[in-house]
Formats: sequence, C-alpha cells, structure tokens
Amino acid sequence: MIDTHCHLIDPQFKRDFDAVLKRAREAGVSRIINAGYDIETSNQAVAQGKKFNWLLPAVGIHPNEAAEEMIKEMEKIEEIVTREKVVAIGETGLDYYRDFSPRGAQKELFRKHIHIAKKHSLPLLIHTRRSIDDALHILQEEGYQCGVFHCYSGSYEQARVILDMGFHLGFAGVVTFSRRAQEIVTRLPIDKILLETDAPFLAPAGHRGQRNEPSFIIETLQSVSTAMGMSPLRLEEIVDRNATTLFSL
Repeated sequence: MIDTHCHLIDPQFKRDFDAVLKRAREAGVSRIINAGYDIETSNQAVAQGKKFNWLLPAVGIHPNEAAEEMIKEMEKIEEIVTREKVVAIGETGLDYYRDFSPRGAQKELFRKHIHIAKKHSLPLLIHTRRSIDDALHILQEEGYQCGVFHCYSGSYEQARVILDMGFHLGFAGVVTFSRRAQEIVTRLPIDKILLETDAPFLAPAGHRGQRNEPSFIIETLQSVSTAMGMSPLRLEEIVDRNATTLFSL
C-alpha cells in the first residue's frame, strides 16, 4: 500500500519515529510520499529518504508558511530539486480557510511551485481549502496539469473539472466518516483516485482525536472499498498503480 501524502518530517513523529515506521511496515505500507512544507522540512524529507529508500521525498512550501517571506526562498526549493532525487513538488497551493498569508502572496508562491514542477517534469501536491476555483484558474493559466489535489474536500462538480484537466484526487481519513466524501469518491473514475493519510493530521474514524500515522491508511482503504463495493485488495492494487504512474515510481 502506498501512502501518497504524509508528513513524517513533522515534530509530532520525533519521539517515536522508528516505531511509526515499524507499524507502517507491519500494516503493509510499502512506500510513503513524504512531503515537506518549508525549507527545513523539505531538506529533512530528502534526508529521511536517503536513510529509508521507501520514504519518497516531496519538497515545497505550504501556503500557510508566511507566503510573502517565502517567495524569495523558492530558489532554495529549486536547489534541492536540482541536486536531489524527489518525486513531487509540494505541499503547495492556496489556503483561504486559515488565511495566514495574503491571497496575492499565496498565488505568487503557488505559481513559483508550478514553474519548478513544469521545469523538472514533476507532479504537484496541491493543497486547497476554500480555494479550488482559484487554484484551477492559476493552473489553467500556467498550462500545467500534472499532480494531485490532496485530501479532496470540494464538490463533485469541481472534481469533474479537476479530472478533466488531467489531475488526480487524493482522499484521506475524512472519507471514513464523511458521507459527502464517500458519495463523491464512489462517482469518480477509479483510475484517478489516490489514498493518503496526511499524517499526523486528519486521522480516520477509528482514531479520531489521535495523531494520525501511515499505518492508519488501511482503515481508509477498507472504508473506500466498502463504499465502492469491491475488495480492499482489488482497490489497493488499483490505487497503488495510479500512484506508481503519477509519481513515476
């Protein structure tokens, strides 16, 4: 099983990192897309990937990370991409829910990520909260359609636009307790779906209120497979193939 979006670089994993990895392996997690969200954590993701070759680094700056100041730091992200092997650019995108950074700065920061992804032919890990339409508009203007809208929380109609542009949709633990998310995921073409944890955030139903971790992705797999009326093994085979293709694994 591939966890296509996780933050093992988060301080919440510092005290029991090895135990978290052990539980992931025991649960059947074979690879993890390990996403940075600033310069420091992007470098940490690369370092963890060198120590554990099944932790696959993605590098970027989250829109909540003081976007105005971080715009000038994007050269450091490209330096990492140039010298190291990474599988994706991000986490990047737009966040109008927390609105920690001015929207204009978020948009400029997002565009800089897109430029790097395009230059190096890498998929984007796209974060959107109350901002899907603006993100789509920017992606259309920039002419780049490779990546995943992770932890998807939009409407079915928006999902169709995203898929028509060529992107994938990632579903995390929310789908285990949200009927709306379950309804949407069952209506989508299965070859465009990815599963993720977004750990340490958004734990699935059986662990709500706890720190999320990669091993919990099995609960998300089981929930989605039940909603779709197929076996977990068959769904795992399909979504892992989707991830392998998107991230060129």
